Amino acid sequence: MNQPNHAQEQAGSPLESRYRRLLWAYPGDYQAERGDEIVGTYLDTVEPGRRWPSPHDAVDLLGAGLRERLRGYGALGLVAALPLAATAALNTLVAVSAFLLLQVEFEDPRFAGLDPVGPFQTFGAVIWLAWLLVGLTATVLPGAWARSVAAGGLLLTVTVPPVAAITGQPGPPLFVLVPVVVLGLTTLALPSHPGWVARSLPLLTAGCVTTASGAFNAAEHGGSMFTSYGSTPELLAMVGGLMFALVLLVGLGRALRADDAGLWAALLLATPAGLFGANQLSQGIWGSQGGWPTSVAYAVTTGSILLVGTALPALALAGQATRHQAVRRRALDNACPTCGHRSTATTRA
Repeated sequence: MNQPNHAQEQAGSPLESRYRRLLWAYPGDYQAERGDEIVGTYLDTVEPGRRWPSPHDAVDLLGAGLRERLRGYGALGLVAALPLAATAALNTLVAVSAFLLLQVEFEDPRFAGLDPVGPFQTFGAVIWLAWLLVGLTATVLPGAWARSVAAGGLLLTVTVPPVAAITGQPGPPLFVLVPVVVLGLTTLALPSHPGWVARSLPLLTAGCVTTASGAFNAAEHGGSMFTSYGSTPELLAMVGGLMFALVLLVGLGRALRADDAGLWAALLLATPAGLFGANQLSQGIWGSQGGWPTSVAYAVTTGSILLVGTALPALALAGQATRHQAVRRRALDNACPTCGHRSTATTRA
């Protein structure tokens, strides 16, 4: 195959070798068959003088390679599940952020025995404001902008705790931050072209949570039952369970139309759903000291949830791949040796 002129100029350059290294995401046979064509196409589009693939090209190549591998496993539903899981993750983060900001961060820090951080109870308010901004961006500027702001929100989420520790400021506890980080990773797969329903969900979610927060305050006659993060573990466990149940319900509905993307999304969100309940689960299994699980008990429980949550999609993918390969072998075994068409009996089976 003749490469375009610009690609010929880049042949053998460090840029070409770096593009070729990104091809590891593709299956080996696909690399051998289409690798030169793929690299040549990218080289023909880069501006002169570039030495590294752009972030967009790198993500595009890795994503296409992942889709091709999943196609070989017969699990393209997993690819379609990523934007669905990301949308559910973002709206969960918006709900959690709005509630914790209104019900905890604006509460009197003396309830938690803390020194205030400006108008807030802890330094964690910055995290919740960031995820609310991600929700707004997903509504106004969906696609690449929303994913970029989500990456910023994720970076801020993992940066705030050490910064708070260094400056001596209070921050949210781990049982809140760990599931938020996992959900934040999921939001990096936000869809490029969401429909109007998906775009309106973050604002609708924030509005419903704000209304519910006001109802809580009215029921408490101006007070609040959520005076600190220590009063939220049960609520967070319920949020995780509700998120998983809703996605599973959507997945079952789509499965009736021969679409398994929703079920894959439920599998992907099983881990953060479980992590929201890690605090309560730790206390139920190992007991508590002073109303909290020990650090070792929480770490063991969290690690177990992460292990099981990772194993479930992996086992489902392995099972799907095995079944897909068996179907392909059966089709090839029953194909006509002359024309390659499958027999009628095989087709009906």
